[in-house]
Order: sequence, then structure tokens, then C-alpha cells
Amino acid sequence: MATVPVRELSHHTARCLALVKSGESVDITERGRVIGRIVPVDPDGDVRSRLIAQRRARPATQGRAELLAQLRRGSTDTDSDNAVSAALQDLRDGERY
Repeated sequence: MATVPVRELSHHTARCLALVKSGESVDITERGRVIGRIVPVDPDGDVRSRLIAQRRARPATQGRAELLAQLRRGSTDTDSDNAVSAALQDLRDGERY
């Protein structure tokens, strides 16, 4: 990872961007402190797919229209969500003055 002061970035932007284009990240410093970072674009470009592959996100199980219709009706696929919410509300009510 290269480190480039703000002034050098200002005067030699093309050179710094060439580093990024070649796949290197560039830290931007001001008075010796890192204030920013320029990183290459993800070659896949699809953050959603990457998060799903890392199991940090789950793909949707139904379309947007169906989900919106459920929300408007106030219903969910399972009543367990409502039961958990009600139990949590009861616990919170018991803690209040």
C-alpha cells in the first residue's frame, strides 16, 4: 500500500491513480496522518454476491411486491416473530417504573 501526501496527490493525481488502476491501494495523508484511502474497484463489482458467498447476507426468498403486500397487511410468514416481539414487549414493560 502506497502512502501519498495530499499535496503530492494534488500535483501528481495521474501518477497516484495509475497505482490504483494497477490494483494498489493508496493512503492519503495530511501532516503525517492518514485522512483517506483510494482503493481499486472490486473486479466483480457485485457486493451483494460477495456478501452472500461470505454468508454475511441472505438472498431474498420472495419478491419485493409480495413483501410489500405482507407489510401492508401486517402479516408475516410465521407467527413466531409476533410471539417473540410480544414476549419482549412484556419483559420491557415489567422493567419500567
